[in-house]
Amino acid sequence: MKKNKIAILSLAILVCVGLFSTTLSAQNKQEYSMNKTLCAHYVKLSREMVESDNLPLAKVYAAKAIQANSWEKAAWANYDDVAQRLADNGELEDFETFIENSQAQEAPSAGDGGSKFEGC
Repeated sequence: MKKNKIAILSLAILVCVGLFSTTLSAQNKQEYSMNKTLCAHYVKLSREMVESDNLPLAKVYAAKAIQANSWEKAAWANYDDVAQRLADNGELEDFETFIENSQAQEAPSAGDGGSKFEGC
């Protein structure tokens, strides 16, 4: 009889520890919500901005659509279309051009304009 009580008590403790750890892990996870309605709304606004030739604002709405639901293929297709239109108009640099322009700018040298402060 005493062994049964110990076994039941041990089992109860294990169940409590398991439930407690599951609750803690669920509380620590960040929730990701896919808002399909909001995504569709931003895609619609983005398409309207493309039609009115306001591509920078269309890109903002396209990015917001992806943030609302990153699994939506239509949102990614819309973003790609807007980015391609911006690139075709010369308003969006490709990555290689961005790197070349960044490297072309010289960093200021330490000796420019004399030293105002002494030290390191």
